Amino acid sequence: MRRRLMLHGLLLSPLLVGAAAAQPFRSPPDATTHEWRDLERELRNKMTGTYTVAITGDLLFQEPAGQRISPQIREVLQSADTTMGNLEGYLVDRQTWAGTHGYRNNWAPKELAQDLADLGFDLVAPGEADGGPAEQIETMRYLDEAGIKRPGYGPNLSIARQPAFQELPQGRVALVAAFPIGPVADGPIARNKDGNDGGEQAGMNPLRLTQWVTVTQEQFDQLVAMRDSILARRNEPDLARPTDLPRDRPGRLSFLGRNYIVAERPGEFRYEMNAEDLQSQLLAIRNAKEYADFAAFTMHIHENRYAFQAYSQDHYPPDYVMEIARAAIDNGADMFFGHGNHTMQGIEIYKGRPIFYNPGNLAVQRFGSDDSAPNPGNVTNIEAGELGNMWLQQYENLVAYVAQSHYRDGRLEEIRIYPVDLGVDATRVPWSRSSIPQTPSPELARRILADLQRYSEPFGTQIEIRDNIGIIRIPPEAIVPVGGDLDIPGRGPASGRSGN
Repeated sequence: MRRRLMLHGLLLSPLLVGAAAAQPFRSPPDATTHEWRDLERELRNKMTGTYTVAITGDLLFQEPAGQRISPQIREVLQSADTTMGNLEGYLVDRQTWAGTHGYRNNWAPKELAQDLADLGFDLVAPGEADGGPAEQIETMRYLDEAGIKRPGYGPNLSIARQPAFQELPQGRVALVAAFPIGPVADGPIARNKDGNDGGEQAGMNPLRLTQWVTVTQEQFDQLVAMRDSILARRNEPDLARPTDLPRDRPGRLSFLGRNYIVAERPGEFRYEMNAEDLQSQLLAIRNAKEYADFAAFTMHIHENRYAFQAYSQDHYPPDYVMEIARAAIDNGADMFFGHGNHTMQGIEIYKGRPIFYNPGNLAVQRFGSDDSAPNPGNVTNIEAGELGNMWLQQYENLVAYVAQSHYRDGRLEEIRIYPVDLGVDATRVPWSRSSIPQTPSPELARRILADLQRYSEPFGTQIEIRDNIGIIRIPPEAIVPVGGDLDIPGRGPASGRSGN
């Protein structure tokens, strides 16, 4: 008969008693004496040997075009160890998709995935996650089959915030992607399951924004007077329940769906990032870098700086982008690149690491191969959309650059900037060849690079123009270690500092 043991009135199996005896209690380490990891060492660029990264902006291809991209640009993309961009759209199998789902904006055939892989793309951001979950699942499947990884979208928030990785002999590369959500851009926000109150939801990794419009003090006083005159009626006898009185911060006012803030000049936009979303992005970046040797952070940005500027057309980044890009680097990112605003923006070298605020569009094929149904005007879809698509066919939208960043043993040494012509001379480039990246003429190349020099001036970045490409050199002393001054409550000092 098997022996059984009694403990405080409970009948225990000898097997359980033995298991308990094999797992003695261990007290947690003492935080005051623990030898903490050196975060400067953990967050440095740990790639070995020579390593090259190429980045682009939006990939708005509606058909594969890799064979017709100019050889020089194709070589820049293919020769890099890591090539990254933003896939603006979703991919479908034209033979099986339309009857069940139909087409929405910014779709492309599944063959584009292999075309991008052949061009050298390894990691791509998801843009606005066009379509719905079914479209995104299709897209991820075709990208996976082509060997391209895409972060920033997932079946829940945990997956959407995770990085995508690339394994190389020099080390592991991570990319984290986020999508600003605010008055300009919207999108499906990923959500985790929260007990019994809410289920998980597929969507983007969000960075929620609050937008404020600047007004002068005189304008602000007028708005307050207008608001107060309206609220003065809140106690009229026929009201069932009056609104609550607002609780404004000094110099700020929310009125009729708009937020206003006092400043010297009116009509500018200021942005506040959701504190929890911001912290989540920075933790995601730091976590990615602690698991990888090189980490990049990217966002799909549509916000302008001014209320009097055309939608998504700005050569300079809004305030919050500069703030989060620098904070990302402080938390271990080795590179930031933006996209979404369909114009080139400047380059900043922050603590020896590049911030590419926007390389511009690598393609803007908003017109494409949709069916042209019979119509009274007897026009094709391309002809019908000519005027409507002109907002993306201006000079500002048809020039861009591809940047190659060159590293040696984890140190950024040089950035080479290759200008791109997407068909600036519309009288010479037919629709069939428009928006296919080409090496510009020498005159146009110098103009593009001179523009980029001007956009980069506020950041103190020096761009040399030589042989129709731009060159930024980074001296070793410009590379500043990060991580040593991070404020992490309860974490003691690391033993020693390794530098970067």
